Amino acid sequence: MIKTILIDDEQHCITRLLKLIAQHPNTFNILATCNTVEDALEMVTKLKPDLVFLDIKIHERTGFDFLREIGAVNFKVIFTTAFDNFAIKAFKFSAFDYLLKPIDYDDFNDSIMRLKNELSQGSIENQIKNLFNNLKPEQNKIITLPSLTGFETLKVEDIIHLEADTSITHIYCKNNKSVVSKPIKFYEDLLDDAVFFKTHKSHLINLHHVKKYYKGKQSYVIMSNDAQVPISVRRKDDFLKRFN
Repeated sequence: MIKTILIDDEQHCITRLLKLIAQHPNTFNILATCNTVEDALEMVTKLKPDLVFLDIKIHERTGFDFLREIGAVNFKVIFTTAFDNFAIKAFKFSAFDYLLKPIDYDDFNDSIMRLKNELSQGSIENQIKNLFNNLKPEQNKIITLPSLTGFETLKVEDIIHLEADTSITHIYCKNNKSVVSKPIKFYEDLLDDAVFFKTHKSHLINLHHVKKYYKGKQSYVIMSNDAQVPISVRRKDDFLKRFN
Protein backbone atom coordinates (compact mmCIF):
# COMPACT_ATOMS: atom_id res chain seq x y z
CA MET A 1 0.00 0.00 0.00
CA ILE A 2 1.08 3.57 -0.65
CA LYS A 3 2.03 5.36 2.56
CA THR A 4 0.29 8.72 2.24
CA ILE A 5 0.10 12.08 4.03
CA LEU A 6 -2.47 14.80 3.27
CA ILE A 7 -1.47 18.46 3.76
CA ASP A 8 -4.21 21.08 3.52
CA ASP A 9 -5.41 23.88 5.80
CA GLU A 10 -9.09 23.39 4.87
CA GLN A 11 -10.84 20.46 6.50
CA HIS A 12 -13.46 20.11 3.77
CA CYS A 13 -10.63 19.59 1.25
CA ILE A 14 -9.11 16.89 3.45
CA THR A 15 -12.54 15.26 3.73
CA ARG A 16 -12.99 15.36 -0.04
CA LEU A 17 -9.61 13.70 -0.60
CA LEU A 18 -10.37 11.00 1.95
CA LYS A 19 -13.63 10.19 0.18
CA LEU A 20 -11.84 9.90 -3.15
CA ILE A 21 -9.10 7.79 -1.61
CA ALA A 22 -11.74 5.48 -0.14
CA GLN A 23 -12.75 4.57 -3.70
CA HIS A 24 -9.38 2.83 -4.05
CA PRO A 25 -9.39 0.17 -1.32
CA ASN A 26 -6.08 -1.54 -0.52
CA THR A 27 -4.17 1.20 -2.36
CA PHE A 28 -3.46 3.87 0.27
CA ASN A 29 -2.29 3.77 3.86
CA ILE A 30 -3.15 7.19 5.33
CA LEU A 31 -0.40 7.99 7.83
CA ALA A 32 -1.53 11.49 8.82
CA THR A 33 -3.41 14.63 7.82
CA CYS A 34 -1.77 18.01 8.48
CA ASN A 35 -3.09 21.56 8.31
CA THR A 36 0.15 23.52 8.86
CA VAL A 37 3.59 23.44 7.26
CA GLU A 38 5.15 22.86 10.68
CA ASP A 39 3.01 19.78 11.37
CA ALA A 40 3.68 18.49 7.88
CA LEU A 41 7.45 18.82 8.28
CA GLU A 42 7.30 16.84 11.52
CA MET A 43 5.02 14.09 10.21
CA VAL A 44 6.84 13.62 6.91
CA THR A 45 10.23 13.45 8.61
CA LYS A 46 8.93 10.97 11.17
CA LEU A 47 6.67 8.76 9.03
CA LYS A 48 8.53 8.79 5.69
CA PRO A 49 5.57 8.60 3.27
CA ASP A 50 5.63 7.43 -0.33
CA LEU A 51 3.14 10.11 -1.37
CA VAL A 52 2.10 13.58 -0.21
CA PHE A 53 -1.03 15.41 -1.36
CA LEU A 54 0.16 19.01 -1.01
CA ASP A 55 -1.94 22.17 -0.96
CA ILE A 56 -0.27 25.31 -2.31
CA LYS A 57 -1.63 27.93 0.10
CA ILE A 58 -1.38 26.71 3.70
CA HIS A 59 -2.45 29.52 6.03
CA GLU A 60 0.25 32.20 5.66
CA ARG A 61 2.74 29.78 4.15
CA THR A 62 2.93 27.68 0.98
CA GLY A 63 3.58 24.17 -0.21
CA PHE A 64 6.81 25.51 -1.70
CA ASP A 65 7.98 26.46 1.80
CA PHE A 66 7.35 22.87 2.85
CA LEU A 67 9.35 21.45 -0.09
CA ARG A 68 12.28 23.79 0.51
CA GLU A 69 12.46 23.02 4.22
CA ILE A 70 11.99 19.26 4.06
CA GLY A 71 15.44 18.80 2.46
CA ALA A 72 15.80 15.61 0.42
CA VAL A 73 12.48 14.82 -1.26
CA ASN A 74 12.07 11.06 -1.65
CA PHE A 75 8.30 10.94 -1.96
CA LYS A 76 5.86 11.63 -4.76
CA VAL A 77 3.97 14.95 -4.65
CA ILE A 78 0.50 15.55 -6.01
CA PHE A 79 -0.41 19.22 -5.77
CA THR A 80 -3.95 20.20 -4.85
CA THR A 81 -4.53 23.76 -5.91
CA ALA A 82 -7.04 26.44 -6.79
CA PHE A 83 -4.28 28.48 -8.47
CA ASP A 84 -4.61 29.89 -11.96
CA ASN A 85 -3.20 28.47 -15.19
CA PHE A 86 0.15 30.22 -14.80
CA ALA A 87 0.92 28.27 -11.63
CA ILE A 88 -0.39 25.05 -13.14
CA LYS A 89 2.01 25.48 -16.05
CA ALA A 90 4.90 25.70 -13.60
CA PHE A 91 3.85 22.40 -12.05
CA LYS A 92 3.46 20.72 -15.43
CA PHE A 93 6.94 21.80 -16.50
CA SER A 94 8.37 19.54 -13.82
CA ALA A 95 6.02 16.65 -14.64
CA PHE A 96 4.13 16.97 -11.37
CA ASP A 97 0.65 15.64 -10.97
CA TYR A 98 -1.83 18.25 -9.81
CA LEU A 99 -5.50 18.29 -8.93
CA LEU A 100 -7.49 21.47 -9.42
CA LYS A 101 -9.98 22.24 -6.65
CA PRO A 102 -12.75 21.29 -6.35
CA ILE A 103 -11.21 17.92 -7.12
CA ASP A 104 -12.99 15.96 -9.82
CA TYR A 105 -13.47 12.19 -9.42
CA ASP A 106 -12.16 11.35 -12.91
CA ASP A 107 -9.17 13.68 -12.55
CA PHE A 108 -8.30 12.01 -9.27
CA ASN A 109 -8.49 8.55 -10.82
CA ASP A 110 -6.31 9.61 -13.75
CA SER A 111 -3.72 10.99 -11.35
CA ILE A 112 -3.66 7.76 -9.35
CA MET A 113 -3.16 5.74 -12.52
CA ARG A 114 -0.12 7.90 -13.37
CA LEU A 115 1.10 7.57 -9.81
CA LYS A 116 1.25 3.79 -10.06
CA ASN A 117 3.69 4.11 -12.97
CA GLU A 118 5.66 6.99 -11.48
CA LEU A 119 9.35 7.58 -11.43
CA SER A 120 11.95 6.34 -8.98
CA GLN A 121 12.68 8.24 -5.77
CA GLY A 122 15.91 9.67 -7.14
CA SER A 123 14.13 11.21 -10.12
CA ILE A 124 11.51 12.75 -7.82
CA GLU A 125 14.18 14.88 -6.16
CA ASN A 126 15.37 16.00 -9.61
CA GLN A 127 11.80 16.99 -10.45
CA ILE A 128 11.65 19.14 -7.30
CA LYS A 129 14.85 20.90 -8.40
CA ASN A 130 13.38 21.45 -11.86
CA LEU A 131 10.25 22.92 -10.31
CA PHE A 132 12.15 25.57 -8.38
CA ASN A 133 14.29 26.38 -11.42
CA ASN A 134 11.18 26.85 -13.54
CA LEU A 135 9.69 29.25 -11.00
CA LYS A 136 12.69 31.55 -11.57
CA PRO A 137 12.08 33.61 -14.75
CA GLU A 138 15.79 34.09 -15.39
CA GLN A 139 16.41 30.35 -15.64
CA ASN A 140 16.18 28.25 -18.79
CA LYS A 141 12.89 26.38 -18.67
CA ILE A 142 13.20 22.62 -18.51
CA ILE A 143 10.49 20.14 -19.41
CA THR A 144 10.65 16.62 -17.99
CA LEU A 145 9.41 13.77 -20.18
CA PRO A 146 8.64 10.28 -18.84
CA SER A 147 10.07 7.28 -20.68
CA LEU A 148 9.97 3.50 -20.33
CA THR A 149 13.32 3.52 -18.53
CA GLY A 150 12.90 6.67 -16.42
CA PHE A 151 12.74 10.20 -17.75
CA GLU A 152 14.62 12.74 -19.85
CA THR A 153 14.86 16.52 -19.61
CA LEU A 154 14.73 19.00 -22.46
CA LYS A 155 15.40 22.71 -22.54
CA VAL A 156 12.25 24.34 -23.89
CA GLU A 157 14.36 26.64 -26.06
CA ASP A 158 15.71 23.52 -27.85
CA ILE A 159 12.24 22.33 -28.89
CA ILE A 160 11.74 23.10 -32.59
CA HIS A 161 8.25 21.77 -33.20
CA LEU A 162 5.69 19.24 -32.02
CA GLU A 163 3.46 17.00 -34.11
CA ALA A 164 0.32 15.19 -32.98
CA ASP A 165 -0.11 11.51 -33.80
CA THR A 166 -3.55 10.51 -32.50
CA SER A 167 -3.12 10.40 -28.70
CA ILE A 168 0.67 10.94 -28.59
CA THR A 169 2.98 13.79 -29.51
CA HIS A 170 6.29 13.73 -31.38
CA ILE A 171 8.66 16.36 -30.04
CA TYR A 172 11.43 17.42 -32.43
CA CYS A 173 14.46 19.05 -30.84
CA LYS A 174 17.83 20.37 -31.94
CA ASN A 175 19.60 17.04 -31.59
CA ASN A 176 16.93 14.38 -31.30
CA LYS A 177 13.25 13.43 -31.31
CA SER A 178 11.24 12.30 -28.32
CA VAL A 179 7.86 10.58 -28.39
CA VAL A 180 5.65 10.95 -25.35
CA SER A 181 2.24 9.54 -24.55
CA LYS A 182 0.40 12.82 -24.06
CA PRO A 183 -1.87 14.65 -26.54
CA ILE A 184 -0.64 17.83 -28.18
CA LYS A 185 -3.25 19.84 -26.24
CA PHE A 186 -1.27 19.14 -23.07
CA TYR A 187 1.79 20.85 -24.57
CA GLU A 188 -0.25 23.64 -26.11
CA ASP A 189 -1.48 24.52 -22.60
CA LEU A 190 1.96 24.01 -21.10
CA LEU A 191 4.23 25.98 -23.42
CA ASP A 192 4.41 29.77 -23.57
CA ASP A 193 2.07 30.97 -26.34
CA ALA A 194 4.30 34.00 -26.85
CA VAL A 195 6.91 31.61 -28.27
CA PHE A 196 4.97 28.54 -29.40
CA PHE A 197 2.31 28.85 -32.08
CA LYS A 198 -0.21 26.27 -33.26
CA THR A 199 -0.03 26.43 -37.06
CA HIS A 200 -2.38 23.51 -37.60
CA LYS A 201 -4.50 21.19 -35.46
CA SER A 202 -1.61 18.71 -35.48
CA HIS A 203 1.37 21.07 -35.31
CA LEU A 204 2.86 23.40 -32.71
CA ILE A 205 6.03 25.32 -33.60
CA ASN A 206 8.67 27.33 -31.76
CA LEU A 207 8.64 30.72 -33.52
CA HIS A 208 12.32 31.20 -32.67
CA HIS A 209 13.16 28.25 -34.92
CA VAL A 210 11.27 29.40 -38.04
CA LYS A 211 13.75 29.65 -40.91
CA LYS A 212 11.52 30.35 -43.95
CA TYR A 213 7.88 31.03 -44.73
CA TYR A 214 6.18 30.13 -48.02
CA LYS A 215 2.85 31.71 -48.90
CA GLY A 216 0.24 30.23 -51.19
CA LYS A 217 -2.93 28.20 -51.11
CA GLN A 218 -1.16 25.83 -48.72
CA SER A 219 1.23 27.98 -46.71
CA TYR A 220 4.02 26.36 -44.76
CA VAL A 221 7.21 27.10 -42.86
CA ILE A 222 10.64 25.55 -42.90
CA MET A 223 12.01 25.08 -39.43
CA SER A 224 15.64 25.19 -38.28
CA ASN A 225 15.84 21.39 -38.63
CA ASP A 226 14.57 21.73 -42.25
CA ALA A 227 11.22 20.19 -41.41
CA GLN A 228 8.26 21.48 -43.41
CA VAL A 229 5.26 22.36 -41.25
CA PRO A 230 1.88 23.35 -42.76
CA ILE A 231 -0.05 26.47 -41.76
CA SER A 232 -3.83 26.20 -41.95
CA VAL A 233 -5.78 28.92 -43.74
CA ARG A 234 -7.53 30.12 -40.62
CA ARG A 235 -4.26 30.43 -38.68
CA LYS A 236 -2.19 32.13 -41.39
CA ASP A 237 -3.12 35.74 -40.54
CA ASP A 238 -2.36 35.24 -36.85
CA PHE A 239 0.95 33.64 -37.77
CA LEU A 240 1.98 36.55 -40.00
CA LYS A 241 1.11 39.07 -37.28
CA ARG A 242 3.75 37.46 -35.08
CA PHE A 243 6.41 38.54 -37.57
CA ASN A 244 5.07 42.03 -38.27
